[in-house]
Amino acid sequence: MLVILLGILLGKERKKGNAVAIATAAVLLLNNSTEVPSIAPSVQTGQSFSPPITPSKDPTLQPTKQPSPGPTPRPTKNPSSGPTNQPTCTTEQDFNLCLAVDMSGSVCNGGFFGLGSDDCVGCPIFGCRNIFLDQDTCCNDFGTIKTFSQLMIRALAQFPAEKDFSIVQFATDASIVSRPQPANDALATVNNLSYTGGITNHAAAISSCQQSLSSPQNPGRKNFIMLITDGEPTAPENAEAAATAAAAQAKSDGILIIPIFISPYYDANALTFMRGLSSDDKVFDVSDFDGLLNLQEALVNQVSCS
Repeated sequence: MLVILLGILLGKERKKGNAVAIATAAVLLLNNSTEVPSIAPSVQTGQSFSPPITPSKDPTLQPTKQPSPGPTPRPTKNPSSGPTNQPTCTTEQDFNLCLAVDMSGSVCNGGFFGLGSDDCVGCPIFGCRNIFLDQDTCCNDFGTIKTFSQLMIRALAQFPAEKDFSIVQFATDASIVSRPQPANDALATVNNLSYTGGITNHAAAISSCQQSLSSPQNPGRKNFIMLITDGEPTAPENAEAAATAAAAQAKSDGILIIPIFISPYYDANALTFMRGLSSDDKVFDVSDFDGLLNLQEALVNQVSCS
C-alpha cells in the first residue's frame, strides 16, 4: 500500500516539481517498513520448560565408581558342571581305612518272598536270596554294600597321600579278610566277599578293625574305621555295652570311627547309640541300601578333613 501511495505522489509531483511532497512520501515509507526477518525462529515468552526428571534434593552418598582402565585380561571361568570328586581339604594326610562290612541276616532277610529265617545263614533261596544272584552275593542289598565299599575305595584312592585299606566282615562274629593293602588289592578283596548271614556283632567288628590297623609298618598315619551296618547289635550278651566299650578302646588308640547306618525308619534310640560309637558324634544315615551311593562325597571329605 505504501509503495502505491509513493508512486501516486511521485507521479503528481513530477508534474508540479514539488520536492517537499516527494520527501514526505519517502519518510512515510521508511517509518512503516518492517525489519529484516530473523534466521532463527523466535521463542515465545511465558512458556515454562521443566526438566524431564525432578532433580534430587541431596547429593548421592556414594560416588560413581570409576570405569576400569581396560578390559579384563581373561574371561571368567564357567562354573563346574558338578561337584568335584576330589576332597575339598588341601592338607595332605596319610591314612589307613578299615571297612567293616555287615553280613548279618537283616541285610538279606527281605529277599525273595521274605519267607526265610531271620539270620539267613547259608543264604537259603526262599526268604533271603534274590532271584538270579549266586550264594556269595545272596541279595541285592548285600550287592549294594559291596558296590558302595568299592566306590569309597576308588574315591579315596584319588586323595594325594599314602593310604591303604583293610577289610573286616562281621555278623555273629567278625574276621579280618585283609590287612592294610593298596586300593587295587582292596577292590579285589571286596569283590570276592561271600555273604554269611547271622546276627549283628558291632563289638567284634570294631575290635577286628582295630587289630587290622595296629601294624607298625606305617607309623604316623591316621587310622579310620568305617562301620557299615543296618541295625543295632544283637551279639554278644549286653551287645550295646560291648560295642560302646570296643569303640572307646579304639578311640583311645587314636582311631577315628565313622558309623554308616541304614534304616528304613527313624529310630532315635538307635541313632543315639550309633552317635556314641562315633568319634565326632556324626552318623551318616540313609533310609535304604541304595542311599549309600549318595554318601560318597560327604564321606571322602570326612576322611580327608579329619
